[in-house]
Amino acid sequence: MNIFKEQIKLFKKFLAEAGPTKEQAADIDYLLALGEILTLVAYGQLIIESRKFFTVEDDLLEEIFDFMVRDFSKYALGIHLKPSNSDKQKELSLAVIRTPLPNPARFEKIYMEQVYALKGTYKMRDQNF
Repeated sequence: MNIFKEQIKLFKKFLAEAGPTKEQAADIDYLLALGEILTLVAYGQLIIESRKFFTVEDDLLEEIFDFMVRDFSKYALGIHLKPSNSDKQKELSLAVIRTPLPNPARFEKIYMEQVYALKGTYKMRDQNF
């Protein structure tokens, strides 16, 4: 979760110091890339706030933020590769890219307890059209 928070700070720096130009703001593809990151930020906040109402073990929360860090980095790379970027935008968007801390034991635990444990629980209904 801390890596995700660091990414948010770096993304805020990107927006404050090298936000989109008027031309980039008119480019729907550029705005969609920024929107993907903003969506992750909102979901991250909702996940953290939901801990007040739902019991979520720390390992599960960390696995959720593991993929969110990867997605954040993927979208930051997408922004970095936009041909209309200034050098400052390229520098700051690249700074946002992070790798989550790998924890194979935690991944295996969550997979076995939260995913594989549901094997056979759900069945597809017959789809007779």
